[in-house]
Amino acid sequence: MEWLAGARIALTPRPVERRIAALEVAMLGHCPGRVRLERLLQLPAALEDMRAVGYGKTVDDLLLPGAVSELYHLPIPLQSSAEFHDIFPDALTATTQYVSLLAGNKAWLGLAVDDFFANGGEKLWVVRIPESSGQAGFLPADKTELHDVTTLQGLACVLVIPALGVVSFPDLERLQIPPRLPDIPRVRLENNDPQFLPCTQNSDDDHRERRYSSELSDMPPPWQLPQVLRGMLQFISSHRPDLQCLFTLPLAYSGELDSPVLDPAALSALASYQSNPDTAQALRYVQFLFPYLRGPRFALHTPVGLIAGQQAAVARRDGPWRSMAAKPLNTDALPYPRLSIAQTIGLRDNPGISVLNYRNAVSGGAQLSLDDERLVVPALPNADYPFDRQRYDGFRSAEVMRFLGFLRRQLQALGEQLIFNLDYRDPRPRLLLEQFFRRLYSQGALRGASAEQAFSIRESTPQEGAMLYEIMLAPAFPIDRLFLTFANLNGEWRSEVVDG
Repeated sequence: MEWLAGARIALTPRPVERRIAALEVAMLGHCPGRVRLERLLQLPAALEDMRAVGYGKTVDDLLLPGAVSELYHLPIPLQSSAEFHDIFPDALTATTQYVSLLAGNKAWLGLAVDDFFANGGEKLWVVRIPESSGQAGFLPADKTELHDVTTLQGLACVLVIPALGVVSFPDLERLQIPPRLPDIPRVRLENNDPQFLPCTQNSDDDHRERRYSSELSDMPPPWQLPQVLRGMLQFISSHRPDLQCLFTLPLAYSGELDSPVLDPAALSALASYQSNPDTAQALRYVQFLFPYLRGPRFALHTPVGLIAGQQAAVARRDGPWRSMAAKPLNTDALPYPRLSIAQTIGLRDNPGISVLNYRNAVSGGAQLSLDDERLVVPALPNADYPFDRQRYDGFRSAEVMRFLGFLRRQLQALGEQLIFNLDYRDPRPRLLLEQFFRRLYSQGALRGASAEQAFSIRESTPQEGAMLYEIMLAPAFPIDRLFLTFANLNGEWRSEVVDG
């Protein structure tokens, strides 16, 4: 809340709410510092959403006089970054328990929230994770029961949100940065002669080393990537197969390049997953990103906020089946470490990573964008491509996975309404399904010369009192048509490909 005009006007930062967000996103991370519970309690729409997903008892406890809570493992719906900073005012400035040479001692969740809304995000569920729990606090507990919210922690807290489509873990990625991983060596300059200077003068030349790895206290080592993936994927694949995770791959140091690079152990882990048919299909729930970001406001940061925000914006404007690749991202940061064109193509093809790059636009400026929304495996069940896997390479696209998740949520909601309102022999369910898919076809979500070629609905009665609808459809490929721009700017010819 901001007080204006001599404390006569109280301004609460909350924009006009949309009826339904096209793509709801969740972020799990650390929020060090103060928690202003009273600010959350003054957001009635947020409290109603929390009640609707099963946290009514928790909300009632927060409303009791004198209630105190750190808001751990509680999904909080937000409509703007101002709401987040109003509830957690120290999220950007307070220091964290985990410190590393590259990532520093600041949490990443606050910046990721800012990136999400700056790039068009609409509705964001934020879950505060206690720092003392480390990586384990982001993952569900062993005895998790989704019907009992008192047993939920980490990822399990957001699995009960029916409309959720994307989830990310900004500070889990920060904990995966090795504490003593060095930066690119700086240019060594001779020290100046000592002299007295005013206290207000900045004498930092930004070239000398500021901290040695031996100066860091003992920090816990990062988890191996398979351990992190097992904790995420076993619950998503069994309880919420419509979800998609965003995760930035960890870093390691290359003595040959004298620079941080993508961890070779992570690439080996993904290759082992791909070679095993039993575990390969689980990777379709994760969109892996690389590299990280570096800018004037931070030394190192995750790109998940930018990507999730742009995905939500494209889903609102064009539909969840459209890709946000090549769309300019609203940020002042640059990729770190910077990848060459050959490295970008190599990671895109094998194992299948969504790579951020910085390229020149036709207008003459430069912009940060995602090269391609790539998946490690096709966004299809393993039984759907047992032989000719190269034929289904076009389905290694994250937007196809988001579209299939969107269909699951829509059909689940439709089925929950029909089961209470209609007799199973009523013909209206099939008519509603045909109307739904014809609308998707007219919007460009399905491909085919006609609606009959785009989808097929088969109706059967496996037993008395039951009705089964088998739906087969042909999702549109990520690129429906291309616009080629060839321009001469100040004597320099430039070309640009824009997704139509």
